[in-house]
Amino acid sequence: MTSRKRLLTAASFREADRVPIELIIGEKARQLPETQKIVEFIDTTADNFLGVPGADWGFFGLSTEYSEEIIEDVPNEFRRIRRTQKTNAGDFYAITKHFYPNLDSADYHWERRYIDTIEEMERLADAPRNTRPIFAGKYHEAVANVGDRGVPIMGLAHPLGTLVRQANMEEVYIWLISEPTIMHRFLQNTNTQVRNTVLAMGKAGITGWFGTAAHEMLIPPWMGRRQFDEVVFPYDKMVNDAVHKISGRNRSHCHGNSMQFLERMSEMGVDATEPLEPPPFGDVNIEEAKRRVGDKMLLSGNVPSQDFVRMTQKEVKNWVRKTIAAAAPGGGFTLRTTGGDAGVNPDLDKDMLGKIVENVEAYMEAGMEFGAYPIHV
Repeated sequence: MTSRKRLLTAASFREADRVPIELIIGEKARQLPETQKIVEFIDTTADNFLGVPGADWGFFGLSTEYSEEIIEDVPNEFRRIRRTQKTNAGDFYAITKHFYPNLDSADYHWERRYIDTIEEMERLADAPRNTRPIFAGKYHEAVANVGDRGVPIMGLAHPLGTLVRQANMEEVYIWLISEPTIMHRFLQNTNTQVRNTVLAMGKAGITGWFGTAAHEMLIPPWMGRRQFDEVVFPYDKMVNDAVHKISGRNRSHCHGNSMQFLERMSEMGVDATEPLEPPPFGDVNIEEAKRRVGDKMLLSGNVPSQDFVRMTQKEVKNWVRKTIAAAAPGGGFTLRTTGGDAGVNPDLDKDMLGKIVENVEAYMEAGMEFGAYPIHV
């Protein structure tokens, strides 16, 4: 069975030949001699949702001219960069601080985010919006390149999820309470734009899987159920209804305490969710999650790769075995690690990296050993 067919069978709540095994590491990590066994597994055996272009979502749905300027550089210490988004609603700027010797690392400090004042928030809410440009040609080319090695997935804009990351986070959660008129205007205008763009994609022959990375910032400890129902549910459902209208599906990337929100996510049209983190990283009991929504959403994850730095290979294999036993019967499940790139970070010291690589290999081996259908573990 191909990876594509294996994933789609699982997503249809049926048993494939084996449990799909998701695994991706970064391009820099792929070049390391220590990871070549992992790379070979990813390229020949793993079952992944692979990103393809769909639409140009711009800067919060606005066309933008992006520029960067180094405003301070202290050799061997840090570099500060001013980032500017020039839009029809005016300029929005952020300042980031990067540290030597890893200036290109994703671990940098935000000194200022793009939306820092309520005046900027109001400009963003009221900006004129049109259907976003669609990458029809690039989409079909990328889908052809994926072939049977996985399932293509397109990024789907999530305005609120983007806002809490690109704006002054504390202020956004306050504004949702203190400035509801402005915030609902933003949510209505931006999500209507996303919906209309999705419908236009369907008319252009672009459909399939969409992915969002938002909900982890819209559940506890950030938001409770009442606020989720007010500012997330209705807008997400509007967009998801459009996705389903063009025969698409939506997969939510949601770290953290998602257990008590799985049913609500299903009700608002989410078709799949990952990475379903167990304690202490999240609150997901995979057996209970399977019972609640296992016939409604494709469940993926639950193997805590954040702990690969300390776990033994035996412990990793046992965790994989128990996860498969709890969630795989009947389909509707893919094995997935809960940490980004399974923890394979080329900037780690050699001993730590070696430990993680060994445990990723144990994860791969256990998935193949215990994941064959029918499940007997």
